Amino acid sequence: MTASLDTMVDQTVTIEGVARNAAGGAIVMTEDRTPVYLDGMDRWDRTTDGKQVTVKGTLRKHGGQKTVNDKGEYIHGFPDARFVVEKPSWTPS
Repeated sequence: MTASLDTMVDQTVTIEGVARNAAGGAIVMTEDRTPVYLDGMDRWDRTTDGKQVTVKGTLRKHGGQKTVNDKGEYIHGFPDARFVVEKPSWTPS
């Protein structure tokens, strides 16, 4: 699905997958195991985490960040680009 997600960036999308909690926030894990982050959502509640959901919103692709500071120390961040749904709404699938 990653290739098709690339073609949908900056568009309103509907994405189906499994609700999961990741270190960077709430995600929908697609069938091909691509994590799609939900903007503004830190985590799913216990009753939703692990369940199938349908998410709607505007798909964006955010670039990677530094993961090593100027002192050479590792810092938390996203080294690679990631997909993010802005203004997400969701329903159980």
